[in-house]
Amino acid sequence: MSRKKTFSLLRLLGILLVSLSFSMLALAQEEGKPLVLQEMTWTDVRDYLEKCDMVIIPIGSTEQHGPHLPLGTDYYEAMGMSKLISAKTGVVVAPVLLAGYSVYHSGFPGTLSLKPETMEQVLFETAEMLMRYGFRRFMFFNYHGGNNIVQQKVMHRINHTTEAIAVAIGVGSQIQRGSYQGEDEVGDEHAGIGETSLMLYLKPELVKMERIEMSKVTYNEKLQELWALSRLHPELQMVFNALRGVPVETKKGGASHEMYSNGIWSFSDPKKATKERGEKQVKGMVSYAVKFIEAWKLAKK
Repeated sequence: MSRKKTFSLLRLLGILLVSLSFSMLALAQEEGKPLVLQEMTWTDVRDYLEKCDMVIIPIGSTEQHGPHLPLGTDYYEAMGMSKLISAKTGVVVAPVLLAGYSVYHSGFPGTLSLKPETMEQVLFETAEMLMRYGFRRFMFFNYHGGNNIVQQKVMHRINHTTEAIAVAIGVGSQIQRGSYQGEDEVGDEHAGIGETSLMLYLKPELVKMERIEMSKVTYNEKLQELWALSRLHPELQMVFNALRGVPVETKKGGASHEMYSNGIWSFSDPKKATKERGEKQVKGMVSYAVKFIEAWKLAKK
């Protein structure tokens, strides 16, 4: 091959490589990367605040999730979805806590729990620090039911004592209107088909499907009575629920280990969990949050 032809081929190859690089860069920019506060420099935060005053704070827990899911399941769910939302909106994610309010799961080793007032104070003081720099719009993405009361209280304090605004965008938020539970998910509340499916999608390497066993359910006499009565009088369901998920010290028989032998709160078999089911829920919840954020961006800072 002549030197001229060799040069032409090398030139063509160079052009192709440059074009490919630009294509990959454009694709990366289109898909976006999540912004996580701890991974940014202070100058990154300064530059970000010139354009946006929003922040997402994920709230999860470190608590038992049966013999097959990691203690950090709720954290990984909240953080994972928050990062996906960030990638699509460019809003910073600021994780603050690894633990939540989970004392009623403490019958199983490894569970960590904060007192509600401690958790509230840490979240509020963290928000106050972020406000000093210019953050004004706070979005809490909670994925642990035990944290709901704390989330409500800290949002109330922010909204009623500061210039900032705080709203919820995770589980239980009014923006989350999707229905993801299948017909075979009966009483599937904790570490069951739903959460196992989520983790198969978000953190499959931490799921130990071979360890799954159906939990033996034991309700004390009072819980059994209320369960039966609530079948005839559905309004009594709230009394039944008030006795569950409470510390063992209350003597209500509603601590996690008192009701479910291995910590799985479900009457269905978690082995039916699938990555596809988890993907559907994740994408659904993320899309609702993204739609909300893009709408809120239309308001002036």
